Amino acid sequence: MFTETFVAKKAFFGEEERSYLFHLPEHYDEAKKYPVVLFLHGAGERGDDNLAQLRIGIGTALEDENSPLHEAFIIAPQVPLEKLWVDTPWNVGNYLVDERDETPYLAGAVQLVRDTLANYPTDEKKVFVMGISMGGYGSWDALARHGELFAGAFICCGGADLTKADIFKEKTIFTYHGSADDVVPCFGTQNVVKAIIEAGGDKITYREYEGMNHWTWDRAYAEYDDINALFSI
Repeated sequence: MFTETFVAKKAFFGEEERSYLFHLPEHYDEAKKYPVVLFLHGAGERGDDNLAQLRIGIGTALEDENSPLHEAFIIAPQVPLEKLWVDTPWNVGNYLVDERDETPYLAGAVQLVRDTLANYPTDEKKVFVMGISMGGYGSWDALARHGELFAGAFICCGGADLTKADIFKEKTIFTYHGSADDVVPCFGTQNVVKAIIEAGGDKITYREYEGMNHWTWDRAYAEYDDINALFSI
C-alpha cells in the first residue's frame, strides 16, 4: 500500500472529527499549479485506521512510479464502518439524488477540496473526483450536487441519478465497469452513460471490461492515457 507521500490531517465531517490522508505532488513547487483529486474508497475500506482507504484503487495505482497521479494533490478521507458516501444500496444501480440528503461524509470531503483550493497552488479548472464501487456512487453524487466545483471524474463500478444527465454531460468523465459485476450492477453505469449521450454529452468515455467481475480498478487505473487526458483538459 502506497502511503509514503501522504500525511495525516484532521477535519470535521458533520459534527464528527475524523482523520484523512493528504498527498502533495511529488515534485511540489509553489510556483506551479496542480490538479486536485478527491478519492472516495469502496465499502471494504471503511473504518477508523486512516489507512485502509488506500489499500486498493488510487493507493495501489501510486505504487507505479509512472502514474500521472503522482503530480496531483490527492485528498483521501475514510468513511466509518457501516456508513456510506451516498445513502443508497450499491446493488440498485440508479437512484434519485433529490430524494436523499447529502451525507456528512461526502459533504465533509467536498469541503476538503474547497479548503485545498483556497490554501495551495491548484488549478481550479482541474478538480476531479475519483471513486471505486461505493465510492463510485459517491463520485457521481458529488458531480450531481457540486457540479460547479468538479471538472470531471474517474469512476469505477458506480451508480448514478439519470435525471442529472444535463449536469454530467458538461463534465469530462471516464467510467469503467465489469460486464459480469455481481456486486454493483453494470446496468447502473450503462444507464447513466446512455442518459448522458442522449442529453447531448460528448465528453463521456465508458470502458466495459468483458467478463470481468467487480474488481475493475487495477485495470482502470492502468489506463494512463485516460488519466493523462483527464488531467489535460
